[in-house]
Amino acid sequence: MKRAHIKEWPADERPREMLLEKGPEALSDAALLAIILRTGRQGQNAIELAREMIEKFGGLSGLLSTRHEDLREIKGVGKAKTAHILAAMEIVKRQLKQPLRKTNVIENPDSLFEYLKASMQNLNREEFRILHLNKSKHLIGEETLFRGTVDESAIYVREIVESAIRKKASALIFVHNHPNGQAAVSGEDKLLTNELINACKAVHIPVLDHVIIGQDGFLSMRRIYPELFV
Repeated sequence: MKRAHIKEWPADERPREMLLEKGPEALSDAALLAIILRTGRQGQNAIELAREMIEKFGGLSGLLSTRHEDLREIKGVGKAKTAHILAAMEIVKRQLKQPLRKTNVIENPDSLFEYLKASMQNLNREEFRILHLNKSKHLIGEETLFRGTVDESAIYVREIVESAIRKKASALIFVHNHPNGQAAVSGEDKLLTNELINACKAVHIPVLDHVIIGQDGFLSMRRIYPELFV
């Protein structure tokens, strides 16, 4: 018969004790998440709840881009559990972002794409982000300007220019995701990108790339349409 309470398990099977005894690499994803959750819910221990969450969000990578509203929809996940999960995921994202503050993201794009993949690939709605770079092309800031489908490019132009000036950016990279879709450039993407590039040129802020994140990976518009970014 399966024991519902982890505290009733043998010490060498409990996630926290296993981590301290054997190291975190010895634990499954569910066991690691269970330590963050601390407790389960009625009729379900922390590991069982963790397994349910991992399945729902498509693995730990899905949790990285999960919003607090999505977490709160799970029965038994209240404010405390939500806060613990979001804090842990934010630590991971900041660790991925840290190299971007010390390297030229155009010359060394791998770190940038790893960060964007972790933070955006599993979002369930579209987001448009702007990355602010300094003269050395190091990341100095990031801002999510829009969530959901935005059809009015004029809104983008105004908000993006204001954001760039406010952050004192020397260059910009645009990023948006295609939820449940491919990392492909639509006709609208190309037209919008061209308009935004021209608007930023008017205030002498170059746009270095527009990255599209999809379920199948990522795409750099600079690589496909280099003439747009001249």
